Amino acid sequence: MENLLSKIVDEKRKGLEKQKFRTSISKAIREAAKYRVPVIAEIKRKSPKFGEIREVDVIETAKIFQNYGACALSILTDKNFEGDIKNLIRLRDLKFKENKDKNKINIPLLRKDFIIDEIHIYESYIYGADAVLLIAGVLKKKTGKFLEIAGKLNLECIVEVRDEDDLKFIGDANIVGINTRNLENFEIDLNKLKLSEKIKNRENRIIVAESGIENKEDVRAALRYADALLIGTSITKNFELLKEFVKK
Repeated sequence: MENLLSKIVDEKRKGLEKQKFRTSISKAIREAAKYRVPVIAEIKRKSPKFGEIREVDVIETAKIFQNYGACALSILTDKNFEGDIKNLIRLRDLKFKENKDKNKINIPLLRKDFIIDEIHIYESYIYGADAVLLIAGVLKKKTGKFLEIAGKLNLECIVEVRDEDDLKFIGDANIVGINTRNLENFEIDLNKLKLSEKIKNRENRIIVAESGIENKEDVRAALRYADALLIGTSITKNFELLKEFVKK
């Protein structure tokens, strides 16, 4: 009986070690930047505004994006984007495959959703996210508290801003995302990335350009202000574009 108990406890301990393990998205971005353009690849099957983008298998597409040079994966879990939080745990399981297994996922997983309550952070941790998106314009003063909770769980955060007013809430966020999409008319303005010049302690933060990267010219324009790109629609429509976007 004692041997059986020891075995069960040992299995639980190993399971917890896997559960606690996290891959750093900031480290992945910095490492990628040495050799290529750091791209967080988003599998975007649907947009609430534009409808279906492309019917793809999330897991298979994640593997393709990894092979094509993405430094991290953005996993939409909101139903309005045809997202499903179960995809996180499915991809998480692939992180523990043998190194030679072609199905292994080695890069960080960002949960892309509308995090509005503390429970969403714990939920993200349980389902296997390495990082979460926090929208400063939604959370306002709660952003700092959510950063603290995530930090205790070893979850990194990308704090998204859309205007100068949002900068009041980013605190000591290591990664700041600038969304160039106007959510009222859905127009893209890459000039919004100039907001990075107003971010305090800019040199010690990673700036991610979000939305609207359609071609190589957009990539070059965004990299004048940002260190990494989060791209979804264009590369979901055409996987091959990712190969072009990551080339320096």
